[in-house]
Amino acid sequence: MLLQRVWPDCLLKGGNGLLELPIGAAFFGMKPMTFYRTFSTKQPCPKLGLVRRFLCDHGTALALAARRLGGPAASARVFLLCEAVRHTRHLTRTQSSQLVDFHQLLTLEHVSDPDRIECDLFAQINPTSKFVDECCVLSEKLGSLLRRIAENDPTSDVRCHASQELPQVA
Repeated sequence: MLLQRVWPDCLLKGGNGLLELPIGAAFFGMKPMTFYRTFSTKQPCPKLGLVRRFLCDHGTALALAARRLGGPAASARVFLLCEAVRHTRHLTRTQSSQLVDFHQLLTLEHVSDPDRIECDLFAQINPTSKFVDECCVLSEKLGSLLRRIAENDPTSDVRCHASQELPQVA
């Protein structure tokens, strides 16, 4: 607190956060004011830290893969998730569900359904392209993230892949 360094005998009254300036402070142009402390002692949940790190490292690659496999709406959902995770204190069920949805997208869970956009977009991808390898690596990393998150919260199930069942991540 800057004023406490300048005026070492400033006192904080009770628990209300009111800063009381010493006599003579008005002479220097200082007026009594209300000072609110805005720090929080709660740390973000550890699951959120894992997700933030993953999205910081792989968010752009995930958005690009989502765009090619799920269209512009899927890419937009990645960017919205990145932004939401930056401004929250806890990983929500919706955010966890979105991570699982992105994993399903990367593992081509819905490409066999002709009524979904993934079917048409998948047909346009060359199986020998570098993009396929990148998607496989990204899928493994996202699956690893989901497993690490699930270790802390084994309360219920969410299907992450047709052949793999992971505990819910929220």
